[in-house]
Amino acid sequence: MHRRRPLASREVAHCSRCGAVLARGHRLGADALLALTVAAAVLLLLANLTPMAELRMRGLSNAPTLPSAIRLTWDLGERLVALTAAATAIVAPAMLIVLRLLVLLPLARGRRPRHFAWCMRVLHEASRWSMVEVLMVAAAVSIVRIASMADAFPGPGMFAFGAVALLLAALESSEMKHLWVDA
Repeated sequence: MHRRRPLASREVAHCSRCGAVLARGHRLGADALLALTVAAAVLLLLANLTPMAELRMRGLSNAPTLPSAIRLTWDLGERLVALTAAATAIVAPAMLIVLRLLVLLPLARGRRPRHFAWCMRVLHEASRWSMVEVLMVAAAVSIVRIASMADAFPGPGMFAFGAVALLLAALESSEMKHLWVDA
């Protein structure tokens, strides 16, 4: 039998019998995770409200935001593509951020969150659907491919989505399993 004890930042607990890793100490507590989550929320808003790219061709210029590009895709009859883009680039990251805030805000105040177990389970499932990094690769490839037909320049939304992708990756790698014990 092993007894659970708090682990220091880089400490690793091993099974005394087989040597398997039982737990790892985390560098980021609830306050640090909350700060990263709030930053991701602000950047996600900026990413959706500012142009993803600016396209210029024959004197015409267009600088669509991601929601307006999804709307145009819907209007052109590509409903499945529009729904998939909206779900993976807007809804899933927003849901991840909101669920993290629901868990981390009370923890930062020293209280156990309401519906903690439910939020953690949904958070685990929702993390599979957030594909901001795939959106970033697709957008970069699109800009490179369209460059032969028009002048294409990444916009502030593209950089904000890149920052959101990095923050979500940092949040995912830091995990939140250690919060089960702390809550």
